[in-house]
Amino acid sequence: MTVTGQTLKTRTEILRSFIRSTVASSYDTGKLARWSRPICPLVIGLKPEENAAVAARISKDAQSVGARVAANQPCAPNVTVAFALEPQALMTKMAASADRKDYLGDNDGAYHRRKLSQVVAPIQAWYGTRTMHANGVPGMREVPYPDVTYYCEAAPCFITQGSRLGNGISNNLSNVFVVVDLGKVDGRQVGTIADYIAMLTLLKTDAFPACRPLPSVTNLLTPDCDERLKTAALSDADLAFLRGVYKADAGQNMNLARGDILREMEKSPAGRDIKIPASVQAGSTPSTSAAK
Repeated sequence: MTVTGQTLKTRTEILRSFIRSTVASSYDTGKLARWSRPICPLVIGLKPEENAAVAARISKDAQSVGARVAANQPCAPNVTVAFALEPQALMTKMAASADRKDYLGDNDGAYHRRKLSQVVAPIQAWYGTRTMHANGVPGMREVPYPDVTYYCEAAPCFITQGSRLGNGISNNLSNVFVVVDLGKVDGRQVGTIADYIAMLTLLKTDAFPACRPLPSVTNLLTPDCDERLKTAALSDADLAFLRGVYKADAGQNMNLARGDILREMEKSPAGRDIKIPASVQAGSTPSTSAAK
């Protein structure tokens, strides 16, 4: 006789899994990448009133979790959202255009841009970042003198902190480009899609087609995801997570930043009251695609 058991996951383990499935390390430093400067969304591809509604919803979501939004209008866009009928054709053109190479985010050249340009999800984002030292000043190269004002001859330098927990250098988002496949979001509410986009634009992530182990608006378009994990707006888990992202110390290493986010989620009312489906609590896989 064979007996098969299930291991119950603790709330902390599930929260930690949600964080790890959502946060991606920055390309340059391997740290948490989020906004420090005010965001200014530009939306194209829909009716003018719908474009404005999506941009307003993204800004509102950003403010609700502690991110800054440009106060003066018009502003210089640093978040561009394009609704497209043929998203792969659009991104292929972007990768081939020298004038638009920044839309592919941080990259090492033409080959890397072609690789990055592959569309793998109905809503996908590309991220450009800017590296800053502990005092919030942009730099080009790191110098090992944390307590001395130091100037490079050719370019600004990083002044680092002498700690293994983190050197104070951070990666801040400088521009985000989002492409939405119109054919795959047809029939969805504009507010729902705007919340989905906001979740992708407020920090760097790369798990676009993944099914996250808590209710989330980003699970909405994942085919094999448990229906109980799909929400039509930013969920309590999404909001608690994003607030943690904007309270975390982005100058420390990624594991410590994830710990900051976890503690914020655990202590927040939203984090304590998150409803966890039985399938996730029991340790079963919420999405067949995630198990491959």
